[in-house]
Amino acid sequence: MDRFAQRLANSAQLGDRTRRRSGCLGCVPQLIAILALAAVGFVLITAVFAPWGFYMGGKFHIMPTWQGWGTLQAKSGKYLVYVYFFPRPSGSRIMPGPTVGGTAYLCSPRGERFYMKLRGGMRRGIGLSTDGEHIALYMNNHSSFYSNFTSDYRPSLELRGQWSDPNIVMDDHGSISRAFDLDGTVYRGHGGSRPYPGDVTPVTLTPGSYSDFQAACKAPR
Repeated sequence: MDRFAQRLANSAQLGDRTRRRSGCLGCVPQLIAILALAAVGFVLITAVFAPWGFYMGGKFHIMPTWQGWGTLQAKSGKYLVYVYFFPRPSGSRIMPGPTVGGTAYLCSPRGERFYMKLRGGMRRGIGLSTDGEHIALYMNNHSSFYSNFTSDYRPSLELRGQWSDPNIVMDDHGSISRAFDLDGTVYRGHGGSRPYPGDVTPVTLTPGSYSDFQAACKAPR
């Protein structure tokens, strides 16, 4: 009887070790299911409240997102900017119309790459087609962990323009000249010493992936 009980105990211990080893693997299907449900929920909510999100850029796409990048040739050098955004609730009296949120990356002439949070908006009452619609995008640097504590989100970038499907034709509203010195370093002085809006630099954002932008950022300039 003692031997039988010992065998049961050994089997239980083996089962516990097996479950512990496979515990993380067992969570994978659950995680995939949660992510799939979240994606479906996002698509359904967008279909009801922001159907134009499926047509950004002129073509229907199942995921209501848009990504692209472009080049700004300023006096301080060549800058590359990548944007990825999607419809989001406004929750703002300043931007009560259709709004977007997402992420962006800015590559400076010195090869520095800044991770930025993006927000933007368009006019009220747009239809399914965004072609010809005006859009504004605002980006603040969040590369540093300490920026959340210091509230210093420089550099910041502001792009204004309109859709010309599949592209977005814009300019920087002088934000590059305000954000960077002539040697391509981030301006850390006081904003009052900078003219507003400053030199305006055009940019055309064309559909493209982050890997395309990354390769262009790493290329010699």
